[in-house]
Amino acid sequence: MGKVLVTGAAGFIGFHLSHRLLDCGFEVVGLDNLNDYYDVNLKRARLAQLEGRKGFRFLERELADRDAVADLFAQERFDTVVNLAAQAGVRYSLVNPRVYLDSNISGFLNILRGAAITQ
Repeated sequence: MGKVLVTGAAGFIGFHLSHRLLDCGFEVVGLDNLNDYYDVNLKRARLAQLEGRKGFRFLERELADRDAVADLFAQERFDTVVNLAAQAGVRYSLVNPRVYLDSNISGFLNILRGAAITQ
């Protein structure tokens, strides 16, 4: 059917989307940085459910790492990219704004650049 990159795959929405895409016959590459903003064990438990499924592969990456994201897009050819990765917690952003900038803005830019280059 096609290969889909799902960023934030260990999060609630990313997990459920990945599960549904696999049910529909898509190949899914799940990406997440597994940060500890909330329980990493919960994220790992979600991934364990996906990793046992045919067509799923997980990569632990930081979207803000420009070289890692560029390498990902150089090595893979995605038909679709769904960017659900984001630093959660609005109050946390007031204390750690740089984390939000790196993840949500720089990370998103790296995804856009990677997707544009492979087109």
